[in-house]
Amino acid sequence: MNAVAIGPLVFDAERFAAIAGLVTFLGLTSFLAWRVDDKLARWSTWTAFSGVAGARAVHVLQHLDGFLSEPWRIFALWQGGFSWAEGAGAVVTMMVILFIRDRRLFTWAAASVVAGVTITGATAFLTLSRTHAPPPDVTLQSLTGDRITIGGGGRPIVLNLWATWCPPCRRELPMMAEIADGATGADFLFANQGEQSAQVDRYLRGQRLTLRKVVLDTQMTLSRHYSAVGLPATLFLADDGTVMASHLGEISREVLIQQIERLTDREGNLQ
Repeated sequence: MNAVAIGPLVFDAERFAAIAGLVTFLGLTSFLAWRVDDKLARWSTWTAFSGVAGARAVHVLQHLDGFLSEPWRIFALWQGGFSWAEGAGAVVTMMVILFIRDRRLFTWAAASVVAGVTITGATAFLTLSRTHAPPPDVTLQSLTGDRITIGGGGRPIVLNLWATWCPPCRRELPMMAEIADGATGADFLFANQGEQSAQVDRYLRGQRLTLRKVVLDTQMTLSRHYSAVGLPATLFLADDGTVMASHLGEISREVLIQQIERLTDREGNLQ
């Protein structure tokens, strides 16, 4: 799975690459501000803010109805949801402003941006998986007693790995249950990790949650198979069970819907 673990901290690989690039950019401009001109420090702070804020703002505007009903989610950056092309546009705008105001510093600023982009790309290359993991050769028992295999059913699957003790899992489950009820192009499968049926059933009843399909992965076979280093983890599987995309950590409604649309569009194009 596309994830990076550093001690107790776990990052989605794409977000880790972006953070690595941002840290490189800010670190280099801080050094240059000390050695060349302290104006670079102020410029880099505004540039970093503009890039991240711009990427987030465009995503929010694209899904404004959903964010208006829960405005606090605008600041839930850990859920994902950025339009990086627009973020890059904001950075270019800041570069143009610096070029107009102080061309002497433009070369140093451009070198910092190039360094940040290079580190982002290199980190992504090293951490993002280029292979589509096949489905595991395992049969799991559902909460209702049925025996279920992963993949091979002829339909795309949204596979969510979760546990009752996991706070972000508990936060996203009601939203995912709602999306699952209305989804027509993909099936949802909620695979509880490491817990017994009585505990899972008690939790769902207590929260009044109805999930379409819940399987019990008491040995955490799926977490090992997909190399999920944390929970929750959501995997988007093609109709043959291979992984097409993944998201580590709490996922937003918008990102979830976006990934489902990409998955079903791909399957439709292949038919």
